[in-house]
Amino acid sequence: MKVRLCDEIFRHPADKSDVNYLIKTIIRKRHSISIVSDVSAYISWLDQSDIQVIEDSIAASLIGDMEEPDCKVINDASNIHRDKIFSVDEAITYVATPLEIVLENGTNDSPLTLACMRSYLPSDSDAVSAYHNLMLTFATGGGCTNIRNYLEGKVTQHSGRSKFLRHFVILDGDRRYEGHDITKYESLKAYLRSINVNFHILEKRCMENYLPADCFPAADKNREWLNAFKALTPRQRDFFNIGGGFRGDVPDGKKNEITPSGDNIRSLLPNEQQDFYSDVTDPNFSTLSKGYDLPSFKKSFPKGFDNGKTNQTSLNELLQHQDNPDELKSLASTIQKLL
Repeated sequence: MKVRLCDEIFRHPADKSDVNYLIKTIIRKRHSISIVSDVSAYISWLDQSDIQVIEDSIAASLIGDMEEPDCKVINDASNIHRDKIFSVDEAITYVATPLEIVLENGTNDSPLTLACMRSYLPSDSDAVSAYHNLMLTFATGGGCTNIRNYLEGKVTQHSGRSKFLRHFVILDGDRRYEGHDITKYESLKAYLRSINVNFHILEKRCMENYLPADCFPAADKNREWLNAFKALTPRQRDFFNIGGGFRGDVPDGKKNEITPSGDNIRSLLPNEQQDFYSDVTDPNFSTLSKGYDLPSFKKSFPKGFDNGKTNQTSLNELLQHQDNPDELKSLASTIQKLL
């Protein structure tokens, strides 16, 4: 996280000890400092080590380091509730707060995010070390409504000042076929923008669709299923319900129409989904009607991200045909910046 310290906190500090403590907190939490003008004449009261940090920050700004900061610190920000602008004492709290990544399930969905950071960021990056040092945590937000409720609760804890939120929301794409128009997130997206919280919606259906097939757990007993899955096109695999199969996608109101053999499942799917998978052979469709055979699927399947095979190369192969083939690289960079 880049923290811009405005001139006034050095020229007219309300409390020098607080400014001193803020700078030390920024350094300790491995954030970076941005200063856009020369305040060298006003910092003699700082510790010598901190003076050097400030002077280095001034020098960086003089050679063109004008990247937009993640937050700004001024003397009086008491009436600012949304924008990331803080007084010195407010900033001390903000920069010391861990970044919380809100997922639909913080336990089951986090392995993808961790694999993304391991694969696209250096091993000594802030993101990787932040997770081990508890400066990056995961939370379970649930679905759209629950995520909003969760964050509204956090805003309430800060007396309505959403600027104190250090959150990043990652949502499943939930699309069942290419071109599937998902509208359920519109209200949530508007709310997240209103409280200045960054978010990302996965291009693929959900976390499971980002796991390379060679990393699927319990592959031996699912060999026939895996062969049928690999016969799908890359885009078909992007939106396939790995855990529930085609049977799991039959609308609730039609599930009681499924025959004992399941041979009518294709006809019970929405027309658009039928069209998207129309070239799947009947034998493969029958095999894929069942979900992947793995006990406690939601808990066990994500362990495939940790088997050593998931890396930048294997993930890139799964993304090369996407609208955004750099999706996970961008996701890792966003998290790195927010930290």
